[in-house]
Amino acid sequence: MHPAISLEKVGVQLLLQAPFFGHFMMGIPKAFDETVPTAAVALHQGHLVKLVVNPTFWESLSAEHRYGLIKHEVLHLVLRHLTMLKSYANRPVFNIAADLVVNQYILPTQLPEGGITLATFKPLEESHHFFLEPEQGVGYYYDQLLKLLQNSAGEQGEAASGTVFAILESWLQQTSEGAQKHRYWGEFAALDSSALRIIEQVVKSATRQALRRVQPHQRGHLPGGLLQELEAAIADPPRVNWRRVLRLFASSSNSTFLKSTIRRPSRRYGVVPGIQLRRRHELVVAIDTSGSVSTEDLGRFLQEIHHIWRQGAQITVVECDTVIQRSYSYRGILPPLVTGRGGTLFDAPLAWANAQRPDAVIYFTDGQAPAPQVAARMPVLWVITSDGTGDFGHLPGKHVKM
Repeated sequence: MHPAISLEKVGVQLLLQAPFFGHFMMGIPKAFDETVPTAAVALHQGHLVKLVVNPTFWESLSAEHRYGLIKHEVLHLVLRHLTMLKSYANRPVFNIAADLVVNQYILPTQLPEGGITLATFKPLEESHHFFLEPEQGVGYYYDQLLKLLQNSAGEQGEAASGTVFAILESWLQQTSEGAQKHRYWGEFAALDSSALRIIEQVVKSATRQALRRVQPHQRGHLPGGLLQELEAAIADPPRVNWRRVLRLFASSSNSTFLKSTIRRPSRRYGVVPGIQLRRRHELVVAIDTSGSVSTEDLGRFLQEIHHIWRQGAQITVVECDTVIQRSYSYRGILPPLVTGRGGTLFDAPLAWANAQRPDAVIYFTDGQAPAPQVAARMPVLWVITSDGTGDFGHLPGKHVKM
């Protein structure tokens, strides 16, 4: 069976037996690469993540181990281990701590031989009075392992204890299979804080969407502690009335012009036609139609465009992902579908608006892209989806969250 087909088969199995993991897996890019020793989560397009698998390694795994491998990588993502790595000085120890967290949520039969678990450290309970509590966060295991290594430098004790330290040494020297799976994590540690926030929000959005797709009666497959942690991670209630902010911005971003009228004589000369001072709202409204924006959010974007149009604004809609896919004047009729569904870049719509010179730009997006390189020549309001980036500092202009 071709690796891509067997990988898809595991995804279907997860959808049936562990729906959250299945839905999350279906939403991330996947690639096969012979240069990867085993499997790993890697950086994709600078601000996304993807699962990279060595096809030969994949074919060597049993069905159970394939199932466990996917759960293992998904857990690292949803628990934000890749983006928090930068905060820990000793990366090999962090790798061990991260695996201790995720492997507690995977059956022992689904873990590959040599997978590091809490049971790995059982021999140290008597010889070194070293105990690890279950269901703790990565920070706890990191601190405990550092203390163990500092207090036990140069000593190994009996054979069982020596085996444990040999395992630790293989991780510290990056020679173990488990450590090899984390070889691409350095890419994330090299990113700046803005890029890491974008990736965190991409993962947060995918986590929320996966949880939404899981029926209430299906949530039993998630351990209580893990479900609680996931729900806490995605909780982000809106703090402002975003619709009011949006409409105030749209109504205040206008230009004025003179218009002749026969209904009112000129005050200066007493003749007709007189003139009127009229206000005009010419807005470019950019819609992020990338694949990370849900269908529900696209519907909310279009509803808000209709409400702004009813207030009298002249609206030009620009549908865009990495490039402009389509532009059109909005005249009160919602399009049956939108174009795009690729990645996200903000530059093209802003450059297009600079050439058109509207009164303002309203950009509907999830915020999951690098800061634009194009400087807008008019006011910009970024309307971010509820799943979108929490810190909008990389986006120039005003911001409001849906």
